[in-house]
Amino acid sequence: MSPSSIPTRDGSSIEVRSDAPWWRRTTPIVGTGLVLLAAWALASVLSESLPTPAATAGELARMAGDGDLASIFGRITLFMTGCFIVAAIGGVALGLLLGSRTWLDRGLSPYLAALQGMPTSMWIPVAAVVLGTSPWSLAVVVSIGAMPAIMLATRSAVKNVPPLLIRAGRTFGADRGSLLRHVVLPAALPGIMTGLELGWSIAFRCLVAGEIFSGALSGTGIGDVIERSRETGDLTEMMATIIIVLAFTLAVDRLVFARVQHRLRVSRGLVDSGLPH
Repeated sequence: MSPSSIPTRDGSSIEVRSDAPWWRRTTPIVGTGLVLLAAWALASVLSESLPTPAATAGELARMAGDGDLASIFGRITLFMTGCFIVAAIGGVALGLLLGSRTWLDRGLSPYLAALQGMPTSMWIPVAAVVLGTSPWSLAVVVSIGAMPAIMLATRSAVKNVPPLLIRAGRTFGADRGSLLRHVVLPAALPGIMTGLELGWSIAFRCLVAGEIFSGALSGTGIGDVIERSRETGDLTEMMATIIIVLAFTLAVDRLVFARVQHRLRVSRGLVDSGLPH
């Protein structure tokens, strides 16, 4: 048994017992992956044009040996981290403003919802014409593409803060800034985290769409691989690129967002701290 300490909002901490062995926690993920791998192998047998898992693994090994794999992972991490930090800071700040200003919310929220529903591919040629064909142009598309979802989720989280909490804060003499920092923001944090997770997925889709639709905007190397495999007709290399994208998104979800969401649930008493997790 290995207990871990998780801080709560009042400054104390909760000891969460985690005596489940690592293999029990990872078995569902590995089992699902094996089922998907078997389905892929069966599909490759039925379709001659679809590469087999073994052929794709060989291509991944070649990319790892050539250094392409580490380069792509490293550049994706740096690119997405920078773009998402900009989107998260801007989206949360503007979402808090929307949630606290009714007139601004009524004016902007419908347009934000419309922007969120627009296909990313529509903005890529606009960015290429206005900002030029450079990685910076793709960075603008990725950052701006994620912001509407983060703003709307933050705005909804602020709107859903119980009025009783705000009333209690005012009773204790809190001004608008103190209410925002010590009452509204902590209460809205779970909803904000959901918006950040959604914004991350949209930002990554923007990145991949930009790499596919415009190789000139390539900032991570995925676009180069896609363009090369399209010219040569090498579907195995294309499947290897898809596996790279899936592996990156899975790693971010499990190592970052899943852990943060779990800590938030524990700190708010939504998880039984006496049970293994």
